Amino acid sequence: MEDTFANRLNKILDIRNMKQVELCEKTKLSSGLINKYLKGKAFARQDKLSILAEALDTNEVWLMGYNVPIDKNYGKSKLTEINVINLSTNEIIQTIPYSYRTDIAEDNPTNYFAIYASDSSMAPLLDVGDIAIIKKYTEFSNGKTYLLKIKNGNPIIRKIIKSDNGHVELQAMNMWNFPTQYDFNFEDLEILGKVVRVENNSAFK
Repeated sequence: MEDTFANRLNKILDIRNMKQVELCEKTKLSSGLINKYLKGKAFARQDKLSILAEALDTNEVWLMGYNVPIDKNYGKSKLTEINVINLSTNEIIQTIPYSYRTDIAEDNPTNYFAIYASDSSMAPLLDVGDIAIIKKYTEFSNGKTYLLKIKNGNPIIRKIIKSDNGHVELQAMNMWNFPTQYDFNFEDLEILGKVVRVENNSAFK
């Protein structure tokens, strides 16, 4: 813990330009109790802490004294939906639930979509009919798994391996039925996104 509850409560009152009497009115807590909090003579229980944080528009954990951002949305998750896309027609087939951290910009649901696997090239982790959640990317990191196109071909999912000579290999997990493809140049590939989850399991993270 980096600070005390009392110090943080005094600090956020200054930041919000709020008087003690106004805090009492907003929280319906007694002036005597608020005064004890401000002087460090009492520490708010969880229910009272939540009431104070809501009234002061701040993060409960920050208010407790921990070294986290003051933003009340820090560390919170929100449930929304993302689109499942038919890659052949680029039409939305359905939507599926997607949970994301509101304080992490890259987790924004607009950065994601989902597809149904059309083959078993990445089995057993991703088989025909399984849902892969894709994070939109146009570049790649060596050794990660991506949804991509080869020279405007059909979309496929492969692990991208950059060889020492600068060429690119495309690896399937099911190598028996889908042999590794060699000697591509970066210009041959169109990266559509990175596979980050399969259904609700973080198989490719």
